[in-house]
Amino acid sequence: MLPVFRRVYGALHRWAESGWSGHAVATWSLFQGSLVPGPSDVLLAPLAIADPPRAYRLAAWATAGAFVGGCIAYVIGAAAFDTLGVQLLDLVGVSPATVEARRGAFERHGWALVALSTVTPLPTKIVCLGAGAFGVPPLAFAIALALGRGARFMVVAAMCRVAGARIAAEAAAEAQKAPAA
Repeated sequence: MLPVFRRVYGALHRWAESGWSGHAVATWSLFQGSLVPGPSDVLLAPLAIADPPRAYRLAAWATAGAFVGGCIAYVIGAAAFDTLGVQLLDLVGVSPATVEARRGAFERHGWALVALSTVTPLPTKIVCLGAGAFGVPPLAFAIALALGRGARFMVVAAMCRVAGARIAAEAAAEAQKAPAA
């Protein structure tokens, strides 16, 4: 294992054990789900790999944060799409016309689009904005968002738990081979 990766792994493990990792994962997921462009798993995956026994707890934190973030995006879409919503779309490089072109799909399959966006590369924040703007029923939206994000993060946690154990074993073996500095 590369020395840099070993140091990063150690730092992530210490952070994961510090008691703040769940809050960090939830906060990132909230920001990513509502305002900030970026991958939703950017903190969950490395922290879960660094401390595999906490992977599912971290996934729960990520789900909670992403759910709140998605609900914020939904409210922005419902209450302020023409002002703040348009600015958020501009921030992530999507034109309002692109979202408007999907109005019919939202009206027919809104909850399904929300659920699909949570487990695919579709940007969930854009879908949540559209769901609010185009009147997807709040309860259907909330259920689709919670179940979809929960499923995605639990699968990521399961993969990280398996990979994390293997990476930890490899790091320990490398540490034993390395000469003392």
